[in-house]
Amino acid sequence: MSNLPLIQLLIDFGLIVLIWMVQLIIYPSFLRYESHSLGKWHLTYTGRITVIVAPLMIAQIALASYLLINTASYHYLEIIALGLIILNWLLTFSIFIPFHEKIDKDPTDRKVQRRLVQSNWMRVVLFCLTFICHVFYYLLV
Repeated sequence: MSNLPLIQLLIDFGLIVLIWMVQLIIYPSFLRYESHSLGKWHLTYTGRITVIVAPLMIAQIALASYLLINTASYHYLEIIALGLIILNWLLTFSIFIPFHEKIDKDPTDRKVQRRLVQSNWMRVVLFCLTFICHVFYYLLV
């Protein structure tokens, strides 16, 4: 058996650690900044976090797709995990990137910042469920 499922687990776990830090530390801290400070910091934050998150998310979807396409039988856990990953991508581009763009345009809008924190629980759940699917898949193969 190849090491690819184990690499998938490591990528998933890295994303879980990252999303929990974002959810419990980073996003709530936006509400503690003065608006002018948040405006400056947020641009820096989004650029820096993208350098970390984007490669992990790209690796996650690429590897999940590869493993699904190149296995002899399509396992339901792989299909579910890939569906969760795709849903996470859709939410990221349709909801969360626009939230960040709104914060960049108006760092005084605390309602947007609170909605970011509240809504991000969806991504926390999706990353965790994806990891759980891959753990069970890894244990079964």
